[in-house]
Amino acid sequence: MQVAYGKGFELTPALSMSGKVQALQAELLKMPQADIITEHTFMPGVYERKITIPAWTVLTGAAHKTDYHVRLEKGTIAVNTEDGVKTFTGPFEFAACAGLQRAGRVFEEEVVWVDIYANPDNCIDLAVLEDRLYIVPEYGLGDSRTKEQKAAIAYRAFLYKLGMNDGEVNEMFDASVGITEKTPDICALVASRMQAKCNLVL
Repeated sequence: MQVAYGKGFELTPALSMSGKVQALQAELLKMPQADIITEHTFMPGVYERKITIPAWTVLTGAAHKTDYHVRLEKGTIAVNTEDGVKTFTGPFEFAACAGLQRAGRVFEEEVVWVDIYANPDNCIDLAVLEDRLYIVPEYGLGDSRTKEQKAAIAYRAFLYKLGMNDGEVNEMFDASVGITEKTPDICALVASRMQAKCNLVL
């Protein structure tokens, strides 16, 4: 059998697992963020980063620059691994390799997940550790996001709720407003103008 494709027809290549995780991350950043609690523990030569993830959360992490160890203390989570997507229930431990960015889906019970890293110089500066250990995404890592990063995420979630994108909002409002950065005040301004112009209830 012979198949011919017409002009303009293009096959879209399948995304790699890394591409799927990054696409998921982009979509999740448009939505309200889960309340994930992060705790940091320092022991001689060891740094532990513990996150407590609410039930029914979908999340992505940062790609790691070093090998590390994972201790799942509680709950059930499906995550991508070097060997495909697997579901783990705590208590469970495994060794993890550098280079992988994970996505996870939590089930009906909160998850307590601990990443354990070698910390030979006993560094306690979180900014230094994050730079050493992760490829930090544009919007930062959970508990260490800046005010500006949090505001940008909130703004994206606001636009997602409206079903609009940044370009559509900019076209809707007078350019003289001079929006140069997405701060919480700008989010409130956009919301009030949107309500006034479109008679929206948010």
